[in-house]
Amino acid sequence: MWIKVRVTGHLIDLCSVDEVELSEGASVADAVAALGIPPEQVGLVSVDGQAVSRVRRSDTTLADGNAMVVMAPLTGG
Repeated sequence: MWIKVRVTGHLIDLCSVDEVELSEGASVADAVAALGIPPEQVGLVSVDGQAVSRVRRSDTTLADGNAMVVMAPLTGG
């Protein structure tokens, strides 16, 4: 299956693809790993506009055609 991907912030330096091919039943965590982005460098992940919390990334499965956004942690003050 194919997942649309948008990576933001400094994570663009690690991954600049706009789609990733995954096995059926792959999770959000599997997708992040396939992109080569270390999980500790990921801030927010959303799938089809819905945020996926860090604790749910391993058990949230993706479907063909989903759109996933992977964002770097927000910093500032």
